[in-house]
Amino acid sequence: MSAIISPATKKSARTSSFGLVLSAILVTLVLVLLNSLAVLSYHRGVASMPLQVQFLQDDAIANPQQAQQQPSDRWQLLKEPERPMGYALGTLWYRLDFTPTKDFALVLDAPYLDDVQFFVVAANGDVLQHLHTGDGQPYANRLVNTASLVLPIDPAWLGQSITVFVRSYNVGNSLFPIRYVDLSQQLALEQQRQVLHGFYLGVMIFAALLGVLLALVTQQYNLSLFSALILCIAAVQAEINGFTFQWLWPTHPEYNRLVEWCLPIAIYCCSGFIRHYFDFRRPQKSFWLFFAFEVIAVVMLLATATLQLLPDYQWQSELKQASVYLMQMCVCCTLFISCLMIRRQPRKAALFLLPMSVLLISIVLAALRVTGIIAESALTLVALELGTTLAAILMTSSLVLNIYLEKAVITRTQQALLERNQQLSKLQQLELQRSKIAPFYGLGSRLALNELLSAQLDNGQARYRLLLIELQNFDKIEAIIGREKTAEIVDAYLDSLLLFCARHTPAVVSLGAERFQTVFALTQHKFALLVQENSFVNILTNLRRLLNQKFTIDGLSPDFKPRYASVAASSELAQSAEELIAHAALALTSVVKPAGHLAYQPQLAAESRERLALLTELSAALARQQFHLLYQPVQDLTAQKVCSVEAFIRWTHPQFGAVSPAVFIPLAEEAGLICNITAWVYKEVRKTQNQLHEMGYRLPISMNLSALDLENTTLISSMLQHELKFPAAERIQFELAESAMTPDSAAALKSLELFSKAQTGLIMDDFGAGQSMLTKLGSLPIRELKMDMALLSMLGTQKENLLAGAIRLGKSMDLRVICEGVEHQRQLDFLTLHDVDAVQGYFIARPMPWPELQLWLKQELAPTVASVVTPVEA
Repeated sequence: MSAIISPATKKSARTSSFGLVLSAILVTLVLVLLNSLAVLSYHRGVASMPLQVQFLQDDAIANPQQAQQQPSDRWQLLKEPERPMGYALGTLWYRLDFTPTKDFALVLDAPYLDDVQFFVVAANGDVLQHLHTGDGQPYANRLVNTASLVLPIDPAWLGQSITVFVRSYNVGNSLFPIRYVDLSQQLALEQQRQVLHGFYLGVMIFAALLGVLLALVTQQYNLSLFSALILCIAAVQAEINGFTFQWLWPTHPEYNRLVEWCLPIAIYCCSGFIRHYFDFRRPQKSFWLFFAFEVIAVVMLLATATLQLLPDYQWQSELKQASVYLMQMCVCCTLFISCLMIRRQPRKAALFLLPMSVLLISIVLAALRVTGIIAESALTLVALELGTTLAAILMTSSLVLNIYLEKAVITRTQQALLERNQQLSKLQQLELQRSKIAPFYGLGSRLALNELLSAQLDNGQARYRLLLIELQNFDKIEAIIGREKTAEIVDAYLDSLLLFCARHTPAVVSLGAERFQTVFALTQHKFALLVQENSFVNILTNLRRLLNQKFTIDGLSPDFKPRYASVAASSELAQSAEELIAHAALALTSVVKPAGHLAYQPQLAAESRERLALLTELSAALARQQFHLLYQPVQDLTAQKVCSVEAFIRWTHPQFGAVSPAVFIPLAEEAGLICNITAWVYKEVRKTQNQLHEMGYRLPISMNLSALDLENTTLISSMLQHELKFPAAERIQFELAESAMTPDSAAALKSLELFSKAQTGLIMDDFGAGQSMLTKLGSLPIRELKMDMALLSMLGTQKENLLAGAIRLGKSMDLRVICEGVEHQRQLDFLTLHDVDAVQGYFIARPMPWPELQLWLKQELAPTVASVVTPVEA
């Protein structure tokens, strides 16, 4: 493929890639600069005083008085408050020894602890103040509006001998990072930290939204897993920083379970994203590794849901610890697999390793700080949050770059192939233009015909007609007997045609004695002659007689069924030879009769343009609300009352006026829009059916389906499923023409099976209009037969027995028989005599809009509505 790509294309690709890489580096540098500024001001100096912390683990201690009475040897000194103490430790008591100072406060930098109680105890054991706070308590309990847990020093305590006891109860990892600092300075620092946390959170949400946008634009929906992963990480960080509790749901502490829920979801999303990113498939070991992570994550989600309903401290703590460890394992496995993929998918692996390396470095720095290996600093304090934010942005940039590079490779390849194909096409066209011989049968080419017609058009006198001959059955015959045999038979036809032309020169224009100088081949089965105008009728008559004979080769005598079209070679009809050929071809498409001929007239082009305009407007008719429905009542002959209603679609175009369904329905089927129209009709009919029900009329409405609707099993299934929501008496009935009930595809057969299973009324419409399928009538899921109005035209003739026989056939099969098109009393009497169940037509009522139908129903059913229509109970 590299041989195809031109040096200019390669240079352009390198320039574009370099530009994208440079843009990504600039974005990263800007983010690093912003975060560096934030780090420099994160841990600014706050005045503090000495504070001694001792702790005791004992679930039996219930109050601070009992804690105060514990011997000093049971209390252990907490040397490193910042270090985690472990999971599932239960109740921990802390004793704080300090000197009360005005404007100072005790600050616990762990807003994620579930339950924390501060007890200020005097020397005599009296509790001077009790503060009950934590992640599991309402935010309003806090004395100071901050994310951290703060206990301000009351001036009344100054000079007193007090001890502060803190009771901590946490499901997750227990730690006690408490400081004794200046309150005003701490509040300023807290405000600055909230701004910083908000900035980080906003960046990650932006990265997640960008991932969703990429998924929608590129249709790579696995990128939504990446977005979900970013959102989960952002949610976990928000809860750890107390951000969500403070701003989103301060009165609902029960919502503070983001860590428990988001960690398993993050594991699931991370594993799924990696599988799709590197396209791991069965039976690769990497596929099963990450699939196992996904399964475990789902199990942990179920366990989390169970423990929310059946809380158990020990199990909750163990599950939270397992989630943290599993997330760490998932990150490590992801990094390891990415390193292995450098050899197989170097570009993807390299783009993926950059953000993963940043994330790993931040995790390592945070872990080293917690374990005490490295000292606490501004960088190590924000390392994890800074790393995840940078990793999210870098990963998003990597995804954008990877998608761009993939698209660029595809685009360059397609462009190179297109350029090469265009060059080859130009060479072929030049070669064909040099030749006056068509590529088949040795006849004249289109170019030669163009030159001949152009000369006649330049003369300005309509002395000749262009005659086109098309072998309609060529493709079918070629598919049956093969190309070689078909070509032999066509050659025999052409030999006879050339002899005919030679005998009728100069009536048939010939430029010489060669084959390619008299007959011109537009395609393998479409040929052209130029005939003098005054001899055209005679030439056409004899030519038909000649080509109607069948040539036999090796016992084969196929009938090609030729058809003919002509156009006068006049500048009044066409300005160019190609336009003249197009006119003749247009007339040829309108020939219906076998061996028929049609001369081109200007109105053919107008009709064709109007048809094309209608086809263009049809796609916008639904959106412009140009369709509307008319309803025609159906009268039961026994009860002499309306028993149902049929819906008809109509199209009123602002330019063309009322367009007949006989015109636009075939156009909709041709354009593939019929299913959309059917869905719209169903929606409107369903709305009308509901309104009839609300008015107290239990009259089923029927709507027509196209044969192409049966091919759309999704449409049929959705309509039938929706109908099952309603009682049987309130369901819509569907009408299908008899010709459409001869399905020749699996989809259509499945649609008929859906009708049968749903037990929804299906009416065979236009029965008797075409080729009746009597042998299959009993096996179709139909309940009613609707006789075609054409059968009524047989009344008063010898064929009226056919209508009577069709009625008896329907009754014998226990089908309800309806006859449409009733326009006068004589027809109604005949149908009543032959026991037809119901009729419809202009004699009963014309199709009418919904408002008129309401008035008509009120007039017809008002006197005896109780005898025919059962009002719907409120």
